[in-house]
Amino acid sequence: MKPTPLQIIKDKFGSRAELAKQLSSMVDKMHGDSSTAQVKSRLLGLSNPKLLRLYAVEQTVRERFGSKDKLVDAIVEARLTAGHTADESFRTKISGYSKARLLDLTRQKLGARSEKLTDDEKAARRKKRKKSS
Repeated sequence: MKPTPLQIIKDKFGSRAELAKQLSSMVDKMHGDSSTAQVKSRLLGLSNPKLLRLYAVEQTVRERFGSKDKLVDAIVEARLTAGHTADESFRTKISGYSKARLLDLTRQKLGARSEKLTDDEKAARRKKRKKSS
């Protein structure tokens, strides 16, 4: 049988307080938090599955990228390599995203950017569609 989130927390960390203590030094300070004690008290209000997911995200970011800034750099570089735009305004925008959302962006499949068609090519495609209908 699959262990519950509480059982996983007790096996790996001992208690919710220990997990919250570890996470308080790892996560970014948000919502007006000024100390790790405030972050810890905010984390203690989260459910067990959310705490485990947050821990997994933090570990993944630290192992694969090192920091949130390097994660943002990797996303911008991937977009530029695929031929998409990624200027300073885009970098500023995604810098405000959570680490979990940024990790989701790294999993995107960025295909090559499609070429723009001329007016003549668009008209030819429309004609072709009308004939096939």
